[in-house]
Amino acid sequence: MGTYFGTDGIRGRADKELTEALAYKVGRFLGQYLGKKHQVLVGMDTRESSPRLVNALIKGVTDSGSDIVHVGVITTPAISYFLQHHAFTFGIMVSASHNPYYDNGIKVFNQVGEKLESSIEDLIEVALDNPHYFTALASPLGKSIDGEKLYYDEYISFLVSKARDIDQPLNILFDCAHGSTYTLSKDIAEALNVQGTFLFNTPNGVNINDQCGATHMETLQQEMMKGAYDVGVSFDGDGDRMLAVTSSGRIVDGDALMYLHSHYTLPTFPVSAQKIVLTQMSNLGLKKAFKTQGIPYIETQVGDKYVQAALKKESLILGGEQSGHLIFLNELNTGDGLLSMIKLINVLRKTKFSLDKILQDFIQFPQVLKNLHIEQKKQVMEHPLLKDMINKIELSLADEGRILVRASGTEPLIRVMVEAKTVDLCDKKIAMIVEVIENIQKQGMGA
Repeated sequence: MGTYFGTDGIRGRADKELTEALAYKVGRFLGQYLGKKHQVLVGMDTRESSPRLVNALIKGVTDSGSDIVHVGVITTPAISYFLQHHAFTFGIMVSASHNPYYDNGIKVFNQVGEKLESSIEDLIEVALDNPHYFTALASPLGKSIDGEKLYYDEYISFLVSKARDIDQPLNILFDCAHGSTYTLSKDIAEALNVQGTFLFNTPNGVNINDQCGATHMETLQQEMMKGAYDVGVSFDGDGDRMLAVTSSGRIVDGDALMYLHSHYTLPTFPVSAQKIVLTQMSNLGLKKAFKTQGIPYIETQVGDKYVQAALKKESLILGGEQSGHLIFLNELNTGDGLLSMIKLINVLRKTKFSLDKILQDFIQFPQVLKNLHIEQKKQVMEHPLLKDMINKIELSLADEGRILVRASGTEPLIRVMVEAKTVDLCDKKIAMIVEVIENIQKQGMGA
């Protein structure tokens, strides 16, 4: 990671770390990359800062002599889809995903809809800190093109084309996180013969992800148990992930969804592609289930870009994260919450089973995750006292649990995750890690 780019683009407090001036420079770089004229695509989520950052990007691109198509409020995976099907050099999504409204981000994709290569990110890093990098304003300037309606309709058509058995009605409860899916989900529900009830679908610029969406499932759980719904679905702010809730209130995370697809979707793939890509965060219960059932899998480090890279390298189709990023590489180069929802609906309609019934044999280990706010996360992660404690806990858990301690790629956090036979045991192991980190900070990071 560099000064500006983390694991998922540039992210920071809007108007502080992530300013319009910074966005303008990113636009200038993309617009004049390799001294050629480019066509760039840009979309955004519903944060109050997103239009300002988009306007700065547009000005940067056009000042460099390149053209830019802006598609308004849309999901991150929609940007990836458009890049795969149109002749753009770069795509940009202005969003901070599941973060609060006061944060924002700039995610850049390459011409095939994959997250931007690190080599180009490195060049942007250099350009952002070099006042002499950018050339004089182009003559003539590039054009800014409104593509909102045209591209929105194309994306809807793509998603609807992936649905099966739409003659069977379903009753679905939606949590739109006041984010990018707030209109898309309604239009898709209507096209899929779904009776939709919609929560958190009135964005006002400051309520995105506010006690709602894929990181706050409580309200969706409660409402699911009140009504006669077939399934509840929840998206994050930019729509690239989806979690579900059963009629009994059980949260269905990305691991549970991959368990479901290992039974009903994976067998439809070519034999050579009947392997799943997981991450280090995937629940031990999922890995044990796959081993018991003879389902092969590959494990990567945390991050949907690593899942996508492994899928591509191994010529596989299905992979994902516990957080709800599921990638169907034969459809898209990135995770798409709406597509994941449609794939889930297809299974429900095909089997005519409830989601509770489908998952009745899937047992997940209790998992506790604690986020510690640590400004000097790199120094703490490298400290020998922390490494020693992690080793001790790993030995004590053996094959009946595990611990994962990692620094966030987008926030000043160290994430501590423990899986074990009981929640109480998880809590005790996390407390041991917290105590060590507190002692490291008291000692002033010294080794």
